[in-house]
Amino acid sequence: MDLFVGRRAELQGALTTLRAAGDGIVQDVIGVHGIGKTMFLERLADEARALDRAQVFTFDMARHGLGEGFFDDFGPAATAQVLWATFDCSRRLMRRLVDHAGTDGFNRFRLAHQQQSRLADSFFVKTDVALGRGSHFEDSEIVNAVSLGDEYIRQRIREMQSALDEAFISDWAAYTRHRRVLITADTFQGVANDELGHWMARTALRLPNTLLVLARTPSAHVLADSDRFHKHHLTNFSPDEVHDYLARRFPDEKPRPQVTDVVHTFTDGHPGGVKLAADLIGEVGPADLSARRLRRILEHLPAAPNERWAELVHLILRAVDEPRLREAVDAAALTTSFDGPLLAQLLGGDGVPRHPIGDVISKLRAYRLVKPVPVMAGEPADRFRLHEFIRVSVAGRLRTTDKERWQHYHRLAAQYWFERLERWEDEAYDSYGSWFRYEDAEWQAAKREWLRHSSRFTERREITRARFTLVFLDAFWWWGVYLPFPFNRRLLDDWERSAAIWRAYAQGRPLPIEESDSPDRQLLDALTFLLDNYPTGYIKPQDAPWDELRDQILLIKDLCELDRPHRRGLSDSEQLDRARAGALTDVILAHTRRFRDPADPRADLYYQRSLEAFDRLGSDWDAAWVLLESADLAVERGRPDEAAEFVSRSAERARDLAARTDEWDHEILANLHRIRADASWLSGDAREAAIAYGRAVCHAYLFHGDPHPPDEYTRQVYIEITTRAGQAIEALPDGDDRDRFVATLRGELPPGWAAGRRTPDPHRAEPSASLFPRGPAEDELRTKKSPFMSEWRLLAEDVPDPMAGLKDLIGRDRPPA
Repeated sequence: MDLFVGRRAELQGALTTLRAAGDGIVQDVIGVHGIGKTMFLERLADEARALDRAQVFTFDMARHGLGEGFFDDFGPAATAQVLWATFDCSRRLMRRLVDHAGTDGFNRFRLAHQQQSRLADSFFVKTDVALGRGSHFEDSEIVNAVSLGDEYIRQRIREMQSALDEAFISDWAAYTRHRRVLITADTFQGVANDELGHWMARTALRLPNTLLVLARTPSAHVLADSDRFHKHHLTNFSPDEVHDYLARRFPDEKPRPQVTDVVHTFTDGHPGGVKLAADLIGEVGPADLSARRLRRILEHLPAAPNERWAELVHLILRAVDEPRLREAVDAAALTTSFDGPLLAQLLGGDGVPRHPIGDVISKLRAYRLVKPVPVMAGEPADRFRLHEFIRVSVAGRLRTTDKERWQHYHRLAAQYWFERLERWEDEAYDSYGSWFRYEDAEWQAAKREWLRHSSRFTERREITRARFTLVFLDAFWWWGVYLPFPFNRRLLDDWERSAAIWRAYAQGRPLPIEESDSPDRQLLDALTFLLDNYPTGYIKPQDAPWDELRDQILLIKDLCELDRPHRRGLSDSEQLDRARAGALTDVILAHTRRFRDPADPRADLYYQRSLEAFDRLGSDWDAAWVLLESADLAVERGRPDEAAEFVSRSAERARDLAARTDEWDHEILANLHRIRADASWLSGDAREAAIAYGRAVCHAYLFHGDPHPPDEYTRQVYIEITTRAGQAIEALPDGDDRDRFVATLRGELPPGWAAGRRTPDPHRAEPSASLFPRGPAEDELRTKKSPFMSEWRLLAEDVPDPMAGLKDLIGRDRPPA
């Protein structure tokens, strides 16, 4: 472990503050990179854990990706974007504290977290609808958002934030009644100048018996105006502290006093620099090293501190003849943190690394160049990072002296993180369940890392734009064409912030300069137009701006070079990602033709192109959906036989997917049965239509709880399917025909489902509402513990094998592929 020298007064002051009961206190520890802020926090946490009735929590803001991309955005004028980001980050931070507290308390907060999170997601969905981006909601309060504008939205976010904060503070007061709590937050400079940093300081001052210690680099920002907000500036070591450090570092071979003076002179007492100089002394031999020889070694170091530390690291590694470690340090310097697989990819390029990665990491740790990244409660983690001042110094040196290798490492890292995104949990594209990765904190972290590394090279921007479009359209086709999806809006915010940082890098300026005609900005504007103007819901009005939407999609294809043939210089995975992004744009292009005029043959062309691409990519789930949409189009054209053929081909894919994944996609099956019902109705076969509508309702209901708890999307699918079935019933005159139709439809539902009937849903057409089990209420979404889910589990027991009806969909008996 690194030696802890000096800082005793600051350390004892913090421990004394922690021991005392009272109001919350914030200590702001400020210093340049390498001054010892992280070591101070670690020593403070270690000694605090030894105190009676003390609890310690550790945060690393960089590790959690908090506060990235916002500049001077806080206070009463904070934008809606940063208020939402603060709400999103703060609920995760508070939830982490609660989860690691190890107690059954915090019931008020847990309930508020569930309620406010649902309210927040619902609010943004409804706001999009009110602004013309959907059709399912009626809410006069939300409609007011159009006239009240941004201020109304910001006020609603502040209200949700306040409700969550009050619940947390109340439960925290009970939790700390008989204990003291220390919270440390390292690398706080990332949030010091935005609303999240100010929220943390404000909130901490309201937490009784709690000490929050922040560590950040210097800036002019004032986080809080309170006599309980204390600033502490860490300074360089004095000559005596340098002597103390070296004497303790080499107790058996004390360096000569003149050597100590040389170290202080060349490092100016910078603690990180002193440590590196000591590492060099250890490799050369402290007992035999003269001041003159050390001066001769050090006097060739660059004058600029950052360049000096980078060169000193390389001096140390040259002294021990470890070229592989020099390469590892260079590669690791370009990461915020790394694990074995990431470092292996960086050192091995596109092939196999030349050295065992475990051995490389062990050596880096032995030379005290890297350290484990702590998780929140301080346990060891499987990730590491260079000491921050080394990382900043080496990365800056590499970018200046060998930009080609600098970009090479960033390209490999971007590739690594994008592959993590696309292969999350090895479930990609096979089911509705796999898409819940978008809400996973680790997936979000991988997305941030990919964007960060992608920003560092500019000659391959089109592949970065193509991959961003792929992530965006994956989510948009999965959810956004049917219901406004807040994730897509947040993804555009990520792109806008990242693009601003990229421009700063490309232009060499400290602040981003807006360029409205830059390709990255054009992509943002085009995707924003798509998100703002694409009509959600299953009813697509012909008078929507389909021509303008098509123009924007074609621009996106051009910006991402998706229609260019196989491009040289791209890896196989990059070629596949371009192909998949192109297939998704073709799907949306098909929509712009089909929904403007169902007879337009260009819709068939685009669907066929996307289907061929998905087949080449082995994306059966996507292919099944393209065939499903083609079947729906055939119904819209009045061609029931053609619809049946597309249904058959899509059902075969659904069957094969189930055989491979052991999971039935109830959404696909509900829609296939519904399309078959529509086609049968079109052919005049009311009996077959009733059978298929019944099976569609059955699968739409099961979709609520398999594979995940109900959400707004599953709720709307169920509303659509039952509404369509109800409309068919309404179309029949009262009498025997309607009674037979209803009896046949009900005959396809499990017998016990009659017990699940509830008060009719106002969204559904009568009289069908009384025929089917109720869907979840808004306050029953996203949870497995609700009256609805209790009913669902009982009714799901009565469901027969989902194979029932599949042969009818396929229409011919073919074995699985």
